[in-house]
Amino acid sequence: MSKSTRRQFILRSATQAAGLGVVLNGRLIALPPSVLPAPAGPNDRVNLGFIGFGIRGNILLESAKETQQANLVEVCDCYQGHLERAKERTDGKIATNFAQYKKLLDRKDIDAVVVATPDHWHQRIVLDALSAGKDVYIEKPMTYKIEDGPAIIQAALKNRRIVQAGSQWVSSEQNKKAREIVTSGKLGKVSKVTASYNRNSSTGSWNYPIPADLQDGVNFNWEEWLGPAPKVAYNPERVFRYRKYWDYSGGISTDLFVHLITSIHFIMGAEMPKSVAATGGILVRHDGREVPDTLDALFDYGSFCVNMGGTFNSASTSGQGIQFLGTEGSLSVLLGAGMVEQAEYKREGYEYSIDSWPKAKQEAFLNQENHRAESQGTGAKPAPENLEFAEKPDATVLHLANFIDAVRTRQPSYETAEVGHHAAAAGHMVNLSYRSGKRMLWDASKGSASEV
Repeated sequence: MSKSTRRQFILRSATQAAGLGVVLNGRLIALPPSVLPAPAGPNDRVNLGFIGFGIRGNILLESAKETQQANLVEVCDCYQGHLERAKERTDGKIATNFAQYKKLLDRKDIDAVVVATPDHWHQRIVLDALSAGKDVYIEKPMTYKIEDGPAIIQAALKNRRIVQAGSQWVSSEQNKKAREIVTSGKLGKVSKVTASYNRNSSTGSWNYPIPADLQDGVNFNWEEWLGPAPKVAYNPERVFRYRKYWDYSGGISTDLFVHLITSIHFIMGAEMPKSVAATGGILVRHDGREVPDTLDALFDYGSFCVNMGGTFNSASTSGQGIQFLGTEGSLSVLLGAGMVEQAEYKREGYEYSIDSWPKAKQEAFLNQENHRAESQGTGAKPAPENLEFAEKPDATVLHLANFIDAVRTRQPSYETAEVGHHAAAAGHMVNLSYRSGKRMLWDASKGSASEV
């Protein structure tokens, strides 16, 4: 047995035994455990470059530090203030690059890049990085539009590079336990999933503060930031609040829904919905945004349906997270670190459904077969079981550690380019339906969506 074959055999045996494997496109993908490996030695660390250092890029750099698996080599951004902060974060050690990401990609000492730019730049930077021989961690959503996905998948295959999309929840202990419960059959047949992600603050709805010193041509490069987006006059609002505009983002669906979709696909073993229908609007946040502040979507996966919603006008925790409703029980995956499992309590409603019958006929019916016992339910009503998980390390840290391990071993972790494409594509279908007022159908043979 060759070393590679032997390694695959050991991997398959171990992951199947531990329940940590996912079959994806005919390949068994290992799911690393929800613990950090020991700190890597100098020769085992992966050299990382960072392209985009806004809110998420800053978090990812800190998370990369926490993994203790990487050397932080260089950061590139269009705003000098972000580069100054990266220097502060690394005690002045990281190199900085003002708005010239291709120069970062030209560095031979960088193994992989973490891309955290606005969505409209994702495909171009990822393709350039793969062509330059870099492995890529790309923040969710992986794509700005559905058509971007297949090109990234093909480029990853052609260049034999690792691509991991950044919906970090799938690396959490919580999501892995949820998958274990659902796939075990403990909940019975799961036919319906509900999911919700809500906020109620100005910053939560993407009205992030704008630096007072931001000045195009001085410490900011507007032309580079726009890149492939339509050319418009310089507007700081579009830079720091870009998720409000269709030119750079897909709003709620590709920001918040993609997290929910990725987890549902992972836990249910699903790939793509057959159809999506959506509705919503700008109901409260009349602040110049183009994307809705309230959005609801229905997904048909054939064997189960999903009802998903989100609003920026209420932070109610009621229904937040993902609920898996099965014939034998339900599972609520909370947006925090917990889960609630509840066995079904089944009883027939004979009291009201036959109460209009004559009394003698009611008694005769209840005495037939098992009707009387069915009307009383099976035993005591089961109490919900609360499952709690450690919040440390953070899921983003685990997800980056998984990516770095994939770079070293050349064995992809779960959220490959294919997985990232499908999660983003489902989110894009929501927006296509919302904007057209039509139900969208997925054509698996073409990898595209069309209106009904």
